[in-house]
Amino acid sequence: MQARLFENSIFYESNGREQNESGQYIPTTTLFDYSRDIYSAYATYGKKLEKWSYQVGLRAETVSVDSDAFRRDLAANTELNIPFKNDYFELYPSAFFTYTPSEKNSYQLSYSRRIDRPGIGQVNPLPQFNTALISQFGNQELLPQFTNSMEVNYTRQLKKGSVTAGVFYRIIEDEIQQAILIDRADTNRLILTNLNFDNTSSYGVELSSNYRPTKWWSVNASFDLFSQKQKSLAESFDTNGDIVLNTVEVDNVAWNLRAFNNFKVSKSLSFSAFGMYRGKNKNIQFEMQDMLMVNLGMRYSFMEGRASFSLNYNDIFNTMYAEFDGERPFLQRGRFEWESQQISGRLSYRFGGGKYRAKSRKQRDNDVKQGGGIF
Repeated sequence: MQARLFENSIFYESNGREQNESGQYIPTTTLFDYSRDIYSAYATYGKKLEKWSYQVGLRAETVSVDSDAFRRDLAANTELNIPFKNDYFELYPSAFFTYTPSEKNSYQLSYSRRIDRPGIGQVNPLPQFNTALISQFGNQELLPQFTNSMEVNYTRQLKKGSVTAGVFYRIIEDEIQQAILIDRADTNRLILTNLNFDNTSSYGVELSSNYRPTKWWSVNASFDLFSQKQKSLAESFDTNGDIVLNTVEVDNVAWNLRAFNNFKVSKSLSFSAFGMYRGKNKNIQFEMQDMLMVNLGMRYSFMEGRASFSLNYNDIFNTMYAEFDGERPFLQRGRFEWESQQISGRLSYRFGGGKYRAKSRKQRDNDVKQGGGIF
């Protein structure tokens, strides 16, 4: 497979062989041309009034998506074009209101609307892999998802750090999720792809802290607990073995925990430990099992701070995998594993003063969604 990146488009080409109904392999050529042009403008306004402050903003965006999937059967000399076009205009308002009665206490009420566009791997219809039982490829007609979020937060400044607690309510429109479908060409096989589900609503609590118990130990931790409701159509087999669509609604309670620890042994040497735990959760098709990951690292600086060496050991217990059970479209159990357990080292040297304006610029979110559902 070859990929060429243009200014606003990506072009994929794949040459291979596919098996027909007679079991013979036939040569095929598949092309995918995808372009997305985004034009946006935004404005913000803020003001501070004694103990009160506020900031409001609005971003306007017009987007044009144009894609074309082309398939040629070289043996039968047949061609098939599947075009897709999606033009839309959206407004993204935001508002933040903060009340600070003292130096140690602050309260904030906020509202925001954001977009998560599908990534190129989620829309590319070229098969990513094929096995005897399942094939994975993207959905060319996948639409972006929109999140409307309202939050209330309280922050308490402590002597050695701070703690923030809050509640939130979110509605996700056209949520992008991975889904397993029945292969219409062979009902014994499955297709793993991405779909837009119906609106998803969730509410919950969040807790985060930045704390330094000692001079040599600092920790950043976060915890969230939320209830989520999803509703969408799902495929299944009826008693006659026919494929039917049913409306499925799932109520789910889930929680996540993260913690990053930094241990400073000396001015030159430091160690780090990161832990992440994701509890069990459900969606329309799957019940995901819990997931755990622990990473360790070290960093040593020398040559008056100009040079450094870092060593990282990720997923030390080899527990980072996605395991799930499902009953739609039929009873199934799956497990996806990837190369999460890695040891890596890095040696770097800084020339000059190390103060570059480009490095100090804020990195903007590219508004692209990756993965979802299983991974």
